[in-house]
Amino acid sequence: MSSNIDTLVRMANDISNFFNADPDKEIAAEGMRNHLAKSWDVRMRKAIIAHLSEHNGEGLSPLAKTAISRITA
Repeated sequence: MSSNIDTLVRMANDISNFFNADPDKEIAAEGMRNHLAKSWDVRMRKAIIAHLSEHNGEGLSPLAKTAISRITA
């Protein structure tokens, strides 16, 4: 992975750790999706979506993969 994608994966996993505290994983995934959609700029979202699509989200937590799969770049 490139250092840019490594950083995005790390950031996404940090965010997923926060939202993963919710016992309802559907609410956690939606909360994370909302956060990424509002807080990450379009280039970041496109890069992480491409990473999920092209590399099966290597390094991403399961919650991060679910949330990212729901983002519309």
